[in-house]
Amino acid sequence: MMNKFLKISGWVLTVAAIACLWYFTHKEHVAHPLKGVELNLISANEHGFIDKNVVYRKIMNICDTVHNTDITMIPVDSVRNYIKSIPWAVYTDANITFDEVMVVNIIECQPIMRVFLKDGHSVYLDEDGNVYPERFGFLSHMLIGSGNITKNDIPQVFMVMKSVLNNSYSKCCVKQVYYDGRNYELVMNNVDLKVVLGDGENTDAKLQNMQYFFEQMQGSPELKNYSKINFNFDNQVVCTRNKTKK
Repeated sequence: MMNKFLKISGWVLTVAAIACLWYFTHKEHVAHPLKGVELNLISANEHGFIDKNVVYRKIMNICDTVHNTDITMIPVDSVRNYIKSIPWAVYTDANITFDEVMVVNIIECQPIMRVFLKDGHSVYLDEDGNVYPERFGFLSHMLIGSGNITKNDIPQVFMVMKSVLNNSYSKCCVKQVYYDGRNYELVMNNVDLKVVLGDGENTDAKLQNMQYFFEQMQGSPELKNYSKINFNFDNQVVCTRNKTKK
């Protein structure tokens, strides 16, 4: 009986010692103030959508380390909610390490095109068609969509513009896709004439026909005689002559 009592007593003392050690270790950790904020921002471009300095100042303001002198008082959830609210962020995370440093990670969206709406605003779209709001001062070379485009038109306009980017020839030669609410036209880098795709059906095939046509006509002075090339018809290319040319 005495041996059993001693074993139980030893076990209780061991648990108590571990609990005390955890308590004092934990107390020593949480009793410290936040030492700093490490903000990691991953952007596709050197000058992206998100201003790192602005975000850092906002996080420091939320943490309010002047008044929140203990780590347990730091509103980590408020920081997380703030960075999640940034419209150009596709991934966010915030945690406090055992070194009393808040590590914040943000990954910025990577748009591949910009679409101007008929109401005067513009939006950016990424590889998957996700829409992001315009950002004043953000400049990047990418395919432009314009014309009589509403928010409801964005999905179908995206599909046509994505086809343009997926074609190696049109990706290099097309700088703008114009949509009048029914048909699509392309603004080219290398020729000064209208290139008509028509509706959004069979866009990939039309772009292949366009590539074949311009590759065959490369360097030909005949191109200067045309004002419009129409690829909207099956198995044929319709060329409209420039009225100023005889």
